Amino acid sequence: MTQPDRDQLTAYALGLLPPEEEARVHAALAADPALRAGVDADLEALTALAETLPQPPVPDGAEERLLARLRAEVPRPAAPVAPPIERRPRRLWLPLAALGLAAALALFFVLRPEDDPLRRYADTPGAITQPLQADGNDLGQLVRLPDGRAYVYLSQPAETGRVYQAWQVRDGVPVSLGLFEGQGFLFAGLPAGATVAVSVEPPGGSEQPTTTPLLVQRL
Repeated sequence: MTQPDRDQLTAYALGLLPPEEEARVHAALAADPALRAGVDADLEALTALAETLPQPPVPDGAEERLLARLRAEVPRPAAPVAPPIERRPRRLWLPLAALGLAAALALFFVLRPEDDPLRRYADTPGAITQPLQADGNDLGQLVRLPDGRAYVYLSQPAETGRVYQAWQVRDGVPVSLGLFEGQGFLFAGLPAGATVAVSVEPPGGSEQPTTTPLLVQRL
């Protein structure tokens, strides 16, 4: 399953996604506790921001006009049966409306810290973090997640004009798993004890490694 990007996660937290896309993001969050924790943290930060916004004065007669509009637009039930009361999390729209949704979101993105996937995965309950080394040099960190996945983070970004590419070594033959997103890569769906490697490649990656792997690691 393709993980949702940052814009999709933000739209999901705000309830702006169409139903089908919202369902896909919901399924991805259910399958990834670390991703779910990141969305929860963003939502808490956005809630805290919304609560600091000034409340605009309510114009005279606004409540009566709103009720009249609702009565005109919402059809009444055939029988006067009161629906069951459903407890929902409080919405952010009223305080956000004071500043304007676009301005509030812009302020939120400026003030919030940069996403740190290494910390997000390392903070997953049951995760085990260990250093990655080669020839006595520290390369980064490996986070083993309790569901069998593993997250590799390299301390240094790839040099300009190059990318990191991940591989699984099967019977001595490297099989591409894709390109790193920045300095990190999430290994998923591999058997226990699988051997993986990381090499530096041209933009877009290669069918086979063109450089000696920086790292060869058994998961």
